[in-house]
Amino acid sequence: MIAEARLRKITHDPQGFNERERKLIASSKSQIDRWKSAVDFAFRRQYAVPMHLEIRDSGVDPTVISRHEIIAEMLDDDLKPIIEGRNKIAHGQWIWELNNLETQFKGRAADPMNYLAISRRGEIIDHLAEIVHVLIVSEPAFQREFDRLYGKITSTRRMIDGNDYPQWEADIRSSGQRRILSAVKDEKL
Repeated sequence: MIAEARLRKITHDPQGFNERERKLIASSKSQIDRWKSAVDFAFRRQYAVPMHLEIRDSGVDPTVISRHEIIAEMLDDDLKPIIEGRNKIAHGQWIWELNNLETQFKGRAADPMNYLAISRRGEIIDHLAEIVHVLIVSEPAFQREFDRLYGKITSTRRMIDGNDYPQWEADIRSSGQRRILSAVKDEKL
């Protein structure tokens, strides 16, 4: 849901897309296709790439082509699984996964995620949305901010499964116990 809301916010920025572009993006068949359309339109606008040319064949700087490909990969590898996972849960597929037509079982559903895994997926969405938003509204800002934001995604990606949850939980409990002990000590004084 966050990914959908962020994309709507991005596409309706007054400095971004015009109404025709918004309608074309909204007409895409899936959430991930809407994200891809937004990225494609933004690159075409910022780098003056005509619709009849592929971005990689347009003669733009190789860095621009590389960044376009990196964002496309992040949409497929990072955002798409988040959106699909949310959709499976929303359609009641907690124990068994169904095919797209919901006529056959595909297998067991993934185990539930812990807080850190969920939170980090939200961070990925936020960073991706920021990259796309900056691309849409300002090419110079995109050039300046891309590496920083891509670094945040790469860093978050390493811990996305929340495998450090037991240590995080222990740290929270320890911190709470220290505060309780400190409060009790202060009351005695």
